[in-house]
Amino acid sequence: MKLTNHVYLVGSGNFGLSHCFDCSVFIVDCGKELVMIDAGAGCEPERIVRNMKDEGLSTSNLRHVLLTHGHADHSCGARYFQEQLGCKIYLGEQEADMVEKGDEKDLSLDIAKKSGFYSPDYMFINCRIDVRLRHKERISCGDCAFEALHVPGHSPGSICFLIDLPEGRALFSGDTVFPDGVIGMLNCDGSELSDYRRYIRRLEGLGIEMLFPGHRVFVVSGGQMHVDQAIEYLALLQIPRNFI
Repeated sequence: MKLTNHVYLVGSGNFGLSHCFDCSVFIVDCGKELVMIDAGAGCEPERIVRNMKDEGLSTSNLRHVLLTHGHADHSCGARYFQEQLGCKIYLGEQEADMVEKGDEKDLSLDIAKKSGFYSPDYMFINCRIDVRLRHKERISCGDCAFEALHVPGHSPGSICFLIDLPEGRALFSGDTVFPDGVIGMLNCDGSELSDYRRYIRRLEGLGIEMLFPGHRVFVVSGGQMHVDQAIEYLALLQIPRNFI
């Protein structure tokens, strides 16, 4: 599904584009190279590949997979793209060890299963992380460059990826922030409201036009307004609206 001149949605359980466990999986066309944002849950990665081909996107040009965080619905498909297509995998340094060798408890997958978000037989597939990202690190891909913004809260290593495209500035926000100021708090270890309060202002004043979160809807104009709502809510006494 082509969203803008350079951004495609090629996987999503919400929209029925791929397996029901998948987060939103985006492709950014960076000229000679394609970049994938998040890799889905790893159940049927072939459907994501098929969606790419249906959009005329060559898998031979897919070189980089940028993971917003390590939760299974975002990272478990990474090993398929690494092994089958030779992609380089990027993740925040705080969660790299967890994805490489963590178990269900480390990933909070045990709680997610009990909560009904995954089937009991779902298994996490560990993956080697090629690049461990730090805050404000830049990633050059084809004609573009992404900036990794470390914004813990949803998880300790949550990264938002900022990029300037010809059609405007875009933020791929993972589960950190969603339209209408919604945030991604979870009731498990590693998800901290205090981190949200401390770090959400790293997204202030960026002039974001397009906001592409890891679930639900996206916006292709006025994205900063939605981020600013989350910043404002986190400065108040009430707990902000949450995505689940």
